[in-house]
Amino acid sequence: MEGFFDGASRGNPGKAGAGALMINDEGKVVWETSRFLGEKTNNEAEYMALILLLKAAKEHGVRSLRVFGDSKLVINQVSRQWKINLPHLRLLAQQAWKLSDGMDISYHWIPREHNKRADILSNEGIDGSG
Repeated sequence: MEGFFDGASRGNPGKAGAGALMINDEGKVVWETSRFLGEKTNNEAEYMALILLLKAAKEHGVRSLRVFGDSKLVINQVSRQWKINLPHLRLLAQQAWKLSDGMDISYHWIPREHNKRADILSNEGIDGSG
């Protein structure tokens, strides 16, 4: 199973949205979401999108997940390659680690143009806020 996530913020902080989706081994979208997050920074929105993805994976009984995102910060922090200096981001990373406990998860950075559906969903989250 593959999962994609993206967070967007119009302003930093500003109105924020999260988008995420899961694709099965046949290439079919089996789950996707678009959420309005309120006032968040871009990095907070990215983390919250990842958390939505991990919650859905757990709810769907996914055991193995390849996670793709275009945020180098989030990908490198949750894969423990980079230090997390900001306490509020550390709390979000800890939430992601707790959700992924017991799952085989690998994290992969991809360029923004390869993350189009998650990007669309994150912007729909902002646009749907009213």
